[in-house]
Amino acid sequence: MPVSIDIVPFSDSLELFGEADFSSAFSLAGHVSVSISSPSFMFQRRRSTTRALLQSLTITFEGQSEVITPDIGYAPLRLCSITRELVNGGPVDLSNEGHEDSDKPCSWNVIFDIPVPGWLPTTSTYGDQGAVEAGTRYALYATATFIYLEDGSSSIFSNFCSPFRGRARTIDAPICPITLTRFAEVPSAPSSSSSTSVFPMALFIVDAQSGQDGTETDAKTIPPEILKKIQVVASIPNAVTMDETSVPLILRLQGSELNGSERERLRITDFTVDVEQIETYRSATALDCVARFMVPPRVQQPPFVPLRNAHSVHTLYDVGLLMTPYPSKASSTRTFSLLEPSNSGKYVISGDGRVFAHESPEGDVITPSPSENWYVLEASVPLAQEPHQLDWAGPRNRRVSEISPLFSVRHMMHIALRCAYEHPDGEVVYERLHFSLPMQNVRVPVPVTSSAADHSQTIECAMELQKSAPYSQSLPAYSQLFYSNGERKIDYSIPLPLYEPPPSASSSSFTFDHGDDDRKSIS
Repeated sequence: MPVSIDIVPFSDSLELFGEADFSSAFSLAGHVSVSISSPSFMFQRRRSTTRALLQSLTITFEGQSEVITPDIGYAPLRLCSITRELVNGGPVDLSNEGHEDSDKPCSWNVIFDIPVPGWLPTTSTYGDQGAVEAGTRYALYATATFIYLEDGSSSIFSNFCSPFRGRARTIDAPICPITLTRFAEVPSAPSSSSSTSVFPMALFIVDAQSGQDGTETDAKTIPPEILKKIQVVASIPNAVTMDETSVPLILRLQGSELNGSERERLRITDFTVDVEQIETYRSATALDCVARFMVPPRVQQPPFVPLRNAHSVHTLYDVGLLMTPYPSKASSTRTFSLLEPSNSGKYVISGDGRVFAHESPEGDVITPSPSENWYVLEASVPLAQEPHQLDWAGPRNRRVSEISPLFSVRHMMHIALRCAYEHPDGEVVYERLHFSLPMQNVRVPVPVTSSAADHSQTIECAMELQKSAPYSQSLPAYSQLFYSNGERKIDYSIPLPLYEPPPSASSSSFTFDHGDDDRKSIS
């Protein structure tokens, strides 16, 4: 075709920084290339000029989410649709006059810049393992409307086609996929030098719930008033990067309200830890969940407006060859542990387990002051490096924590303290104090090294990037430099230079220029 268009983004991936925010946006820029060429015909000595009147050129950024599960079936949703008109102020006359015989077409690049909402979920694949293309996807679409003034044909058949030249024609550019990736902002300096995590430790004052130990079926239990006197403070990182292979855990136990007899009878023998990933797949009928997000209204959703690049299985559902097994079911959940199968997650406490008992020099059990009554347990919980199980949704891979309209991933750390209590009659009973802590799995950007060895290579890469992309992708995101209120972020980890007093006038020499007699003195 003499007229063609192509989408050329400055980058086929867009990096989002910080947490999902409805009030933020990121720039996706590039240009749409409009090309005109003159076709060659048999018995034609010279190619004719091609002229076209470009009436409209639109660029659309659209995101979609599709879920396919055995129980809720197929659920499509349009996440966003942002369209920009690139031809403003009237039609544009395009012609390849003077370049008809060139092997390369005449091209015009029309710049676009689309604000991408900051709440959008990242590009990912999920759902039924048989539907490899289902998940969250984004792409750019371009459409041009034009009228041929001269289509470059001068054959005898062109006279018969001349009445149809004045009709408006529409062409579409090839789909341009865009990958969205979200990175967490790495703190400038860790809050604790003893922590091996990239992110600082967060404190949780937990309300542990008691439960019967699985190894004991006796009806006798530990008195509830004793278990309520145990205070637990847990610490885990604010976030765990996908590159980290373990999670540090710190437990602080206190029993300041226990009397001497209770301290002697109560023991903490061990504790177990499990890291769990909970994946929730939702149907489009879950309106309460979808309404929380700024998605297009229902009249712009399938089936009223089909997705531009829908999964092939949607046709089978539309014609009725496939039916939803449970129409009333709005969600499906997949839950599994992120620990290795060989790792039981059990940590045995050394000693006799009487962590609340403190003996005086004479050997008597005493009640210490609250500041001395903390027992600290530290552990490093290893995570599985490779998926070790397979089910209907494919390998049980570790994912980033994320919340989206149709698909969400949460992470929890479940902890259980095994308590043993000796009753006055000598019988020992066991119970567990269990609680859960929310976790965040995040991605962090790869640190950029600036050593002298690769300084020249960095300059060469920067020059190539400047040639290929007018807006350099190496620039930091706005959220990395400023807070949401516009205040600039200050990196306090970099110390200020030491103060040096200015040199005194006696030790410095100044040269005054007396050649300008018209100089005025300001008093």
